[in-house]
This record gives sequence, structure tokens and C-alpha cells, in this order.
Amino acid sequence: MRRRRVHAALFIIAAIGTGSALVDGCSAAKEPNTFTTGTGGMGGIGATGNGGAGTSSASGSGTGGNGEGGLMLSTSGGGGSDASVEDVMSNPCGTKCGPKELCDPEHQGLDDNCDGQVDEGCGCSAGQVHSCFKGDPSYHNAVGCYDGSEKCSEQGTWGPCIGGVHASPPDKCYINDVTQCHPISASPFADVHLKTGTGTFSFNAVAGSEVWTVECPAGVSPCPAVSGASPIDTFKPLQSGEYSVTYTKQVAGQTVPQTCTYPLFVGAPGLRVELTWEHTAEDDGVDLDLHVKQPMSTLPWDISSFGAPQDCGWGNCKLSPFSSGEDPFLESDAPHWFADPPVAPPLPVNWWLDPMMGSNTCYYAPRGIGQKWQDLGKGCHNPRLDIDNITCDFSLTDPNDENFCTPENINVDFPPEGQWTRIGVHYYSNHGLVYDVHPNVKIFCNGALTAELGSGGFYKPESPVTFSSSDGEDVDNSNRFWVVADVAFVNDKCGKSFCSVKPTYSDTNGKTPFFLLDGAATSGFAPAYPPTPMP
Repeated sequence: MRRRRVHAALFIIAAIGTGSALVDGCSAAKEPNTFTTGTGGMGGIGATGNGGAGTSSASGSGTGGNGEGGLMLSTSGGGGSDASVEDVMSNPCGTKCGPKELCDPEHQGLDDNCDGQVDEGCGCSAGQVHSCFKGDPSYHNAVGCYDGSEKCSEQGTWGPCIGGVHASPPDKCYINDVTQCHPISASPFADVHLKTGTGTFSFNAVAGSEVWTVECPAGVSPCPAVSGASPIDTFKPLQSGEYSVTYTKQVAGQTVPQTCTYPLFVGAPGLRVELTWEHTAEDDGVDLDLHVKQPMSTLPWDISSFGAPQDCGWGNCKLSPFSSGEDPFLESDAPHWFADPPVAPPLPVNWWLDPMMGSNTCYYAPRGIGQKWQDLGKGCHNPRLDIDNITCDFSLTDPNDENFCTPENINVDFPPEGQWTRIGVHYYSNHGLVYDVHPNVKIFCNGALTAELGSGGFYKPESPVTFSSSDGEDVDNSNRFWVVADVAFVNDKCGKSFCSVKPTYSDTNGKTPFFLLDGAATSGFAPAYPPTPMP
């Protein structure tokens, strides 16, 4: 049997934009509770019960209607004409409330008509996932407000907006008291001190009584344990997504513990791809490999021990090929897709040492890998494979353990715009085992889950992508390679960056996966890229 490794040698970004200048007709992000509309103004935010009087930036005043924390447009305004629905909708970048839900890319993920639902009636593609925000879009990305996610249904319409902290009731994120328990965010791999999310709520806790428990996002299993010295509040998330943290304390003189729950949002900048599949506790498990191809490259994939420059994978995209002088032969096969410094982001760049050390996400990788990136002192390389998972033990909960089950992941912190980047999964070896495995690929763009493919997005009726044991028998040129999808970053006319993901199908109508065998994957290029994505 052939064995590999033969040689020795997204924090959540609140605003997804990449710093592009705004064009005419587009407004910059507003601070919470401020408005700039027409010549009049929007009414204020009603308190619980009867809506209170509101004021606008144009010195108008308006009376809110009845309702639970209602978000009201002004019906009368002193010092100018009233802000009508038409005034609000005149902004092509889609801020504030309007008369109907809009389905174009600029408004996707926003509650345009402020009814507490997002993208209702809008079409979507199988496997697509998008960030979403309920309530007045003017609060989108405001302090204390966080996106949730919506997933495309089998019927081709958006499902409910799940998770996040929204402007709509009951969240009302614009009035959140961040001095108490409140949302926090972090990068993948970072050691998060959960106590930072408790604010003043934890001030009167009896020493030694504080306990944190974490519920991981769906599909993240096993969930890492909370650890550290007293207080035991250190959590190391290895995957992106929204985690739920519950804090429990004992207060002097009270017998009943007090608790609060708050979200932890984990994400990284640019493109992050995560691959998971089943493992068994009693054996080595099967071995799948994640691959990401150079943007717009039509050269073949490379599944060899050393890889090829156009294909970021286990053979050439881990730390060792980028370590100067360690192995020149390996370095020649390492991907160098972009420019080197002094070119700086947001342009694509091979290496980047961010002055904010917490933004160098590779520095926190588990299993000692992060320390090696730090010792190299060049920042993080784009692209890179942080984790190559071969075997693991599902009973382990320490994320730093060599055998903790963590996904393979490939990152491009500063991807180019308007170019397709192709993602693939290779069944390297079944290690003599005979069970089926189901690869699942999550694609994150600037911290937001944009597509989840494998568990969904394929076949009619929808069912998981499956590798049988015969697909990984280690017979030359006969193992299966799944061409998953193409992803591209695009800037709209307002400078907002969004992702376009196109799953790859062998039959578009039947939504069947596009499979190749080893020989075909390494000898040619297929299928053709989709048309160039446009804003």
C-alpha cells in the first residue's frame, strides 16, 4: 500500500468590503441611530409598547407607531418635508427600510422591507449559503450587530436567517448593553478568553465558581473543550462559524447560580475552505485531501508527494516548502501565485506580516504549526494548508492534540477579484477500510459561510456526495477526484465585496457531482470555468 508524506522535508470581519472607494450614489456605513435621508428625516426607534417620538439628522421629528420596539418611518417632520419610502429607496446601496424585498446582489442578505425576514421569495442555487441581517439595514455592521446565515432550500429559495444578532426584536442589537454579557469574535485557531464576553456580569462571581460551556456550530464535531488556568475560560475554535457560550456563576448569599448566554463568532479574512469527513475511532480512518487551484489556471491537478505550483495541496502547501533553505526542491513546487512585498493588501500578495499580530491567523494553528510560522517571521503565506488531517480520534477534546479531529483547511487571505478559484477533493486512500465516506466542504468568504457542498447542493432529490471504499483503493490512476466548485470575489458598484460560488456538476439538471479519476485529474483540465463573474 502506498503511504503518503514520504518526504521529511477567517475574526469576523464586520464590514466585508476591502476598502474600495465608494462611487456616486453609495453611502458609507452609518453609525447606529443616525440617519441621512432626503430633506426631512426618519422617525426614531420606538420603545417597548408605544413607539416614541423620533428625531432625524435633518432636525425633523416623527411619531412612532405602536409595537414592540418598532422600527418606524417618520410620518411627519418639522424643519423639512417628510422622508417617504421613495426617499429611503433612492439609495442604490440598499440602506434602511423600503416597500419590498429586493433580490439583486447588492441587497442580498438584507431585510429590505424590515419585516423580520430576509430574501423571502428570492431565488438561489443549491448549496448556497449567505450572511443575513434582520431589521433595518441601516444597522447592518453597527457595533453589537452581527450577521446570521441563510441556506438555499431544495426548492431554490432562501430558508430562515439563523443565528446572528439582529436589529429586529427580540435582539434589537442597536440598544444592546455591551457592558453585560455580549457577543465576541475571534479568528480560527486563536485562544479566546471567554470571560471577555461577560462584561460586568461576572464582577460579583464567587472565586472558583465560574464555568463556561460552549456549543459548537452544526457539523463541528467534536467540539473543543474549554481549558486554561483559573478561571478556566480558554477556548480554541478550529473551525469558522457561530458558537454559543453559556456562562454560569455563583453569587455570595444566593443558592441559585446565575447564567447568561452569548455568541462567539469565528471567521477569517479572504477565502477559507474547510473539508470534513467521517473517521472511525478504532482504526486509521480513510484519507481525503483538499486541493485549491491557482485562480483561472487550466493546468491539471497534482496529487503527487510534492505537488505542483498551480495546485495547493498536502504535498506543497504546508509550512515546510515555504521555509527558506529547508528543501529547495520542495520550494520549487510550492505555489507562488501573487506578488511579494512591498506589494500590500488589499492586493493579492504571497506573504503578509500583518502589524496586528492577531490578524496573522496562521500563527495560532494547533499542533505546534502556528509557532513554526511565527518562528519563520514572515507572516502568513497565500495560499497555505494549515492542517492536513490523516488520522484522528473522536474521543479527544483537546484541539492541540495531534490526533484531535479537525478539518483540513486552505486559506487565501487576500484573493484576487473577478477570477475563479477551483476547489477539489481527492480520495487518497481507503487504508484498507470498506465503509463509505461523505466529504463536506464549507466555503467562507471574509468570515461568512457562502456555500456548504457535499452534505447538500447535489443530486435531485438532494442527497450527500458519497465516496465508496472502491474509490480509494490505491490502484494507480483509479482513485476518485471530486471537482467541487469555483469561487470568485467580486466588488459591486458600491465597493462591497461578495462571493460567487458555482458548484460543478457533470449533469446540471440532475445536479450530479463532477468526478474524475486520478489519471484524468492529473493529465488535463475539466470542466471549463463559468463565465467571468460580474458585479
